[in-house]
Amino acid sequence: MTEHFETLLFLWFSVGNMLQIKRGTDDGLMENLRESSKKNRTCIGREETLDLSISGDLHRDSTLEEQIESDSGQSIWSELSEQVTSEFSTNVVCLALCPGHDVLFACSGIAVHCQVHFARFLTSASLVRAFNDLKREGHDGLKIQVQRKGYVARGSLGDYNFDQGIALVSIKLFTLGVNPVKLYHQLEFLPCSKVVSVACATTGKLMVTSGILTDDTSGSENGKELMFSTCKISKDWEGGALFDYDGNFVGMNLSSVEERTSFLPTSIIIKHLEQFVPNMEVKFTMSCRPVTLRRYEEIQPRPYMHYPRDIYGDLDSLGYPKQSTTTIREGLILVNTFEETFGEVYDSGKGVWSRLGKTISNHFHQVVVSLAAFIGETRIFACTGLFIDWNGCTTILTSASLIRDPNDGNKIAENLKIEVNIPNEGCKEGILQHCNLHYNVALVDVEKFRPLCSSKILEEQWDPRILEDPNVVAVGRCFKSGVLMATHGKRTDWSGMLDCRDLRYSSCTITKAGIGGPLFDFKGRFVGMNFYDKKIGTPFVFKDHICRLLAQFEGKSTVDEVGSDDKPIRWPVPKPCWRHPHDELDDLRPPGYGEKSDRFGFTYVRGVRVDYH
Repeated sequence: MTEHFETLLFLWFSVGNMLQIKRGTDDGLMENLRESSKKNRTCIGREETLDLSISGDLHRDSTLEEQIESDSGQSIWSELSEQVTSEFSTNVVCLALCPGHDVLFACSGIAVHCQVHFARFLTSASLVRAFNDLKREGHDGLKIQVQRKGYVARGSLGDYNFDQGIALVSIKLFTLGVNPVKLYHQLEFLPCSKVVSVACATTGKLMVTSGILTDDTSGSENGKELMFSTCKISKDWEGGALFDYDGNFVGMNLSSVEERTSFLPTSIIIKHLEQFVPNMEVKFTMSCRPVTLRRYEEIQPRPYMHYPRDIYGDLDSLGYPKQSTTTIREGLILVNTFEETFGEVYDSGKGVWSRLGKTISNHFHQVVVSLAAFIGETRIFACTGLFIDWNGCTTILTSASLIRDPNDGNKIAENLKIEVNIPNEGCKEGILQHCNLHYNVALVDVEKFRPLCSSKILEEQWDPRILEDPNVVAVGRCFKSGVLMATHGKRTDWSGMLDCRDLRYSSCTITKAGIGGPLFDFKGRFVGMNFYDKKIGTPFVFKDHICRLLAQFEGKSTVDEVGSDDKPIRWPVPKPCWRHPHDELDDLRPPGYGEKSDRFGFTYVRGVRVDYH
């Protein structure tokens, strides 16, 4: 519909003005729009304000190629899926300063907002500096040209901020077929993650180069809140996009300094876009008749959605963002909750429970509990725990994610209240005894309570047959409902993106409710404690590491954050948010989803799918 509208509008302009319009001149039809299209805008920069508002002027450049090419070779494209490559081509454009035919400055831009009649691009403030410099040098009549796949539209400069190095450029009437990048609030990109820098050349070709994220996040350069990658870029690449290999938007490239490239991360971009983009009308004139286009309020089909990908807000008592008119209107769903179940429910007699037998099933029911942490009346976390015998008493082995500060995961939350939901006993107060934030392990006691049954993980003699049989069972319990769940899979040689190098992976698929839950074999023997990975199975801390931690805990009478390296290890957990169902489905798909594997199968190495040969 949008392409049809743009084509008709283009033909209407062309037929009515073919005797007047010449390529490269200022005598085109859109010259009539210039005076009425100027608008006031807020400028946050410290240099002179630009009196620049250029509209529309769409024309076709038949000399430009439309295929995707790479200055760094085809090898990078071969590592990316066709879907990811296709999305790149609709997210990035070329922005050029031209007094006529000649390009005096060029950089890239990223589509961040698109409606039927309007598109907005994020780019580097270098564009504004170049305009000021060229103007002082006597270059008059400068225009911003926005180019994609041979089509060129004239753009207008919006807000800019020299401190953060960003600027906005918009085009009216036409969108050039771009789609806005998905601004993911929640995704966390760890050091050494593979990334791709994408830029658009003045020839219309899409260019890519690859690298990894560095662990230098101190990056504050002239007040900018920066991060860095090893991608090598030139001036034309400034303002271009940085993606991971799954096509997730990581940030905007700024400049290359000493074998690394600085970029503005997504979280900072979102913060400034929220300040920049006003709720205002866009006015322009067509054939001397004023027309007002109000902010588009209808529900836009993806990818023209104009709400953030993940919507957060004030929290309710369960720690979830409250529903709003936007979430209702857009048909969003609440995801990443602690009430999402997995596998089969206890007493269903289905799936894994039918294979375990009654004795082992009843044992799991008695020793597996659920826990929740509160600050005031607001719940901040919930997970699973396991009653174990340790140091002459019974305690609960669980994940230290339960007690982490929600604003700083490297320390324990203050004024924390813990509740333990015990089968047939209800909720009782829990007391944190010990924790190790490095391995994400904690022990919680319940005063004046001794369960009828517990797991004797320290007394179980090590049986090498546990390693011989890869089949395992992941068990968890929801805090609110008390439902006991289990699912089965196999131990694997996978590795993910988490910092802890001692983690193992199973092919079990659990939810956040299963964090801290036990991993057993089918004979009921303890194998390890589960964490959470949304894409590639379930990471777990192996039993031998846990036993060594329990030995370190002995003899300590107070809460003690035992032994960790100087560099803190992150254990990220996705926060609850409102999201479009299609986006949630995409997030659940593992790397390489839908791709055919070699006959020898595949594995995951640091979160990247690798086929066996």
